[in-house]
Amino acid sequence: MRTLKLSIIPIIFIISCNSKPIKLELIPEIKDVVIPITSDQLSSYQVLSNYSDDGTEKLIAYNGSKHSLDYFDLDNSKVLKSENLFFEGPNGVGAIESIYWHNSDSIFAYERGKVHVLNESGQKVNSFDLYHLFSDKNLGDPVCNFYFKLKYHQKQKLIFFSLIHHGESLEERAALPLVASLNIETLEVKPLSIRHTEHYKKVSGNVGFITYLGFQDFMGDRMIYNFQYESTLLSLNGVNQEKSESKVHEMKFTPELLALDNIDEHAIENPHFLTPIPDNYRNLVYRGIWDSPDPSLPESGFTEKKISISVFDSDLNLISNYSLPNYTYQINNWFVNENGLYLNYAHPRNQKVSENYLVFHIFQFGQVEN
Repeated sequence: MRTLKLSIIPIIFIISCNSKPIKLELIPEIKDVVIPITSDQLSSYQVLSNYSDDGTEKLIAYNGSKHSLDYFDLDNSKVLKSENLFFEGPNGVGAIESIYWHNSDSIFAYERGKVHVLNESGQKVNSFDLYHLFSDKNLGDPVCNFYFKLKYHQKQKLIFFSLIHHGESLEERAALPLVASLNIETLEVKPLSIRHTEHYKKVSGNVGFITYLGFQDFMGDRMIYNFQYESTLLSLNGVNQEKSESKVHEMKFTPELLALDNIDEHAIENPHFLTPIPDNYRNLVYRGIWDSPDPSLPESGFTEKKISISVFDSDLNLISNYSLPNYTYQINNWFVNENGLYLNYAHPRNQKVSENYLVFHIFQFGQVEN
């Protein structure tokens, strides 16, 4: 791991609220992890899970082109191994859309309609047929994906799913539960009290395809989540079901989509509030913003949308925003471990990306009160 030779300018953000304004300065130190790879691995992964094993920070990632599980040692910047999966037979697994490493004998893998429990070599230990378990619940399609990550809560024996309601109108979806849990011991399916926000109701659900629910992890007993269409962070206590939301933040919303033929333009010009990432090591929460295109760039498309990091405290109050350079980082495959916040150095138009390396930049935010 190396420290990048970059000039980091402190970012100062003043938050106005009912009490005395808070002035905090975040000074991120940026380090890099450069992992040499072969043709068996990829320089960017959409489906991954970081974990700590034997005192070392590691990563498991699904390689869709090879249908394999690729393992990396993040601390020592090396490939550990790649394990091929099978589509057919007793260990058959389809294309994986989300993955969670619990331990070497319990790696949870979501494919549409199923959750498999695999061991480190890719052999199937167990499998859950979600369509069968959800068939009489009238809850919608249980999904884990790019935005709503697969997560197993060991204490409660629960896996969580975003619920996609295919047949209902946009307005009807506002009143429906959007998350459900599955107890892997009792097989009980239970909806959570998470629904669309007041902004969604106000615009009758017309926010284009910026509708996804974002979830990656818990902070203590609280599920930290958000919606792509507004800046609010929310939490649900898994024990007492108490809800809370960020009170101090930038209060931004995706405006109403007025014409369906402008759906791509609407998504390009408006911000997507990416999945929040709790940092239980530093009591912070990071949330990316995939904003409107940078007008200084020669083109104006999805790849030109500006990216920034919003940093919140453990009470979900905004501390600071930090702008990232254009054409540098891939969105939404970020993660946190003891070392800091990892961003994949793999933007589709990053000309410095090499197929010979998997590269992450680690942002370590230091919180200093003025």
